[in-house]
Amino acid sequence: MFDFSVSLLFFWIKGHLEVDGRFIKTKIPNVILWFIPLGAEEDTVPLKNVSNLRTSSKYRVFPIILGAILVLSALGSLGTSFIGALIVALIGVGIFGTGIQKTLSFDKSGSVQVISVPFYESNTLVAMKNKIMAALSDDTDKTDLNLYFDKKSTSVK
Repeated sequence: MFDFSVSLLFFWIKGHLEVDGRFIKTKIPNVILWFIPLGAEEDTVPLKNVSNLRTSSKYRVFPIILGAILVLSALGSLGTSFIGALIVALIGVGIFGTGIQKTLSFDKSGSVQVISVPFYESNTLVAMKNKIMAALSDDTDKTDLNLYFDKKSTSVK
């Protein structure tokens, strides 16, 4: 099972992904105002229905621009109120960081499942992709009779 943050600023809000021999199970919290958890979206997808597994980076322009504006305004007001400027700069950096996300997506029976995580969770995202790829490979190998008989003949020797 993989636990991952779904928000940069509110890192304690976690999503879960579990891969077994038959299913990919996800549980991603729904949030209001980007930090108030309100239920969760749970999804169970059979491995046989999964295709086109991919990871990518996603850049959202509005949070990046808003964060940059807050940081620049904080730097401009640094002389008048150091503590206030520091707080605004930290908020700006946090908002800027929320604009940079990594995504894992796959097709499932005609629709797309997307899991978005903050940029610092990219290693977890790669581990999730590798686990899903291994499960898909094992599932495909179970139905390949040539591979089955090749494994059987090498284990007998």
